[in-house]
Amino acid sequence: MKLPFLFLVLFCAIMCYGQQQPADSISINKDVKFKYQSLFIPAGLVTYGVIGIKNDPIKKWDQDLRTTLQPDGTKIDIDDYTLFVPIAAVYGLDLAGIKGRNNMLDKTVILGTSTLFLYSSVNLIKNNTNIRRPSGKSQSSFPSGHTAISFMAAEFLHQEYGHVSPWYSIAGYTIAASTGFLRIYNDKHWLSDVAAGAGIGILSTKIAYWLHPLIKSVIFKNKSKLNESQVQLNIAPLYTRNELLLATSLRF
Repeated sequence: MKLPFLFLVLFCAIMCYGQQQPADSISINKDVKFKYQSLFIPAGLVTYGVIGIKNDPIKKWDQDLRTTLQPDGTKIDIDDYTLFVPIAAVYGLDLAGIKGRNNMLDKTVILGTSTLFLYSSVNLIKNNTNIRRPSGKSQSSFPSGHTAISFMAAEFLHQEYGHVSPWYSIAGYTIAASTGFLRIYNDKHWLSDVAAGAGIGILSTKIAYWLHPLIKSVIFKNKSKLNESQVQLNIAPLYTRNELLLATSLRF
């Protein structure tokens, strides 16, 4: 009973983090200011995951949780799709006329920036850790790319629409937590992989928002008349080493 309880406590903490209202700011300000307090939970998750690589008690918790969740080997294969739901929600809400923190162009630049940070971080760590998956099928377990994308997306939804209603944040983080849970349930990742992936995903989005004013001033300093009709966004899943990641491209 202790291990499922620890698992639920971990993800409840993440979900409570995502429910903060409003999104990093009392006013609806497009520029998200850096706050060191925002680093506590994502950095803690990454630290837990990293420690779990060599720490015997954490490794045992990972193994015991896997045994608890997989008594008969049943799988629920929807985690390849749920990770993109918060991103689809951001663009869907905008198209429906519910405006978020940023316009469509700025949203897309932020998403592209966070994806770049996430993809670089996840692949760099995977290539230097070579942790075997619970299923034993490959050595690309740490961290969980699916979980990283899902929490990147949840934080994206939280930042854009958390000030409109806390339920957007709650929904996004619930979906992200469910994706992380299913990665363990489907025997694809250990809990420490999922924790680290969640932290990387949140940090990737936060970094993108913090850097966006600088990126915007550099990229668009001579493009003041640029409008959204001149922008082309492509978002597609990317498979690499048995891991699903998110590829984005922006043309203007």
